Amino acid sequence: MIQQQLKPLARLELEIELTNGNDGRNKRWFKADKIRKRFEELFRAKNLVVKPFAFPVVLQITRLLGKGQRLWDFDSCGRGNSKELIDSMVACGWFVDDSPKWVAGCLFDQVKDGREKPAIRIEIFAPPTPADQTLTN
Repeated sequence: MIQQQLKPLARLELEIELTNGNDGRNKRWFKADKIRKRFEELFRAKNLVVKPFAFPVVLQITRLLGKGQRLWDFDSCGRGNSKELIDSMVACGWFVDDSPKWVAGCLFDQVKDGREKPAIRIEIFAPPTPADQTLTN
């Protein structure tokens, strides 16, 4: 429903497993940095280095479950390695940075579609303009 108000700009599907960080996060940055670099290497290997959008965008990150995986509670969806995923996209030029000035929102979803291996779908949208939000009678 929310996506109906947003203009689609890009859609990617990658065989990356989204984690929820349920194994605990600590104050050490090196584990997160290692994960971010691994994601960045995947983006670069798939030639997904681009110029940043010149305006704020909204992201939709969808966890695509692999065989034997279960749905998470929705309050777990934005945790885990999604931060490193977005940071790797910044490093590969998709966004100027991940501040609210450039990433105006991030939605999460999860889908069990019968695939063998887990993956993620990243969709990038332009947020609605004030004109788009006008209600008509």
